[in-house]
Amino acid sequence: MPALTRRRADDPHREIWRVFYDSDVHVGSISQRAGVPLSVDQWGWSLAFYPASHRGIRDEGTAPDLFKARAAFADAWARIEPQVTGGDLAEHRRERAWTAWKYRMLDCGCRLPTQTTSGSSTCFCGAAIDVAGMGRHVNAAHLAMR
Repeated sequence: MPALTRRRADDPHREIWRVFYDSDVHVGSISQRAGVPLSVDQWGWSLAFYPASHRGIRDEGTAPDLFKARAAFADAWARIEPQVTGGDLAEHRRERAWTAWKYRMLDCGCRLPTQTTSGSSTCFCGAAIDVAGMGRHVNAAHLAMR
């Protein structure tokens, strides 16, 4: 079973840790809570990622400090991880690649085939694409985008 890893997010206002499974699937976060009274738990955690969260597989909670939040997150993951399938991980990666491709197209000034009257366009990689073949192209040429 791959380990969970944590990476600190770049936020100047509060401490946020993003939690990853298998080094690349963002499954949740642990962070200082903003705007809460000092008399309540100062840390919160959330465990949810697409597509498992769409089946109701998720959890969240609060804790008084980072170490207890990490422990609560780990306990929740131990309950949830057996419900996560290889298909969930593959779908998450596919959706992430699709989104990265779409935004790179827009950043490069390329139009999506769905944004043209002809239904065809040119990918930022130079390949000709159309509405019917757009998904196949992204899966074949850009699935590894992160």
